[in-house]
Amino acid sequence: MKINYINNNYIIFLTLCLVSLPSIAATEVIPFSGYRISGEFTELNTGVSLDVDDSNTQGFIINKDYEADSQLEFIYNKQSSVLRAAGPVSPNAVFDIDIEYFHIGGIVLKPIDKSSDSFFGAGIGITHFSPDFSGYGSKSEWSLSLTGGIKRRITEHLGFRIGFQFYGTPVNKNTAIFCSNGSCDIRFKSNLYTQYETNIGLILRF
Repeated sequence: MKINYINNNYIIFLTLCLVSLPSIAATEVIPFSGYRISGEFTELNTGVSLDVDDSNTQGFIINKDYEADSQLEFIYNKQSSVLRAAGPVSPNAVFDIDIEYFHIGGIVLKPIDKSSDSFFGAGIGITHFSPDFSGYGSKSEWSLSLTGGIKRRITEHLGFRIGFQFYGTPVNKNTAIFCSNGSCDIRFKSNLYTQYETNIGLILRF
């Protein structure tokens, strides 16, 4: 329950940063689904690499018009996956894991034609690692993101977005993660935990 409470506070705070802007600016709400390529951890005692399964993601984006060619952006993005250790025959599951991003930033729009724009941008926020395993604690770290893609208008209030996201979470690779009762078994593989994602979403503009 505590983890859910913290996550809800992230969403509420960052969303209010956008919706509290002047109401004259149009707002886009974009629910999306995607597919994420994930990073790695290391088992402390054995040095075995632990991979987060590449898997589907879900989330939403809120865009707020800032100028004619730019928008402020908030992204909430969640991946529910499995952490696996490489075995002699097939990967062995260690435990389920959720990885969430709470990011705020902005994008710049470049017209392609009268109904389509390309976009690129960047953001900053929080990465939240949450193991679904009894006794193991979650961990949050600051992170950066880069984004790009295409937005296409179908009507004045409806469209779709195809996007690409890069997430980078700076960490100390010697720092342990997922600890239970003071005992830590896993650490980050490198000093930058990275994930890549493609997604598609429905634009609701009002």
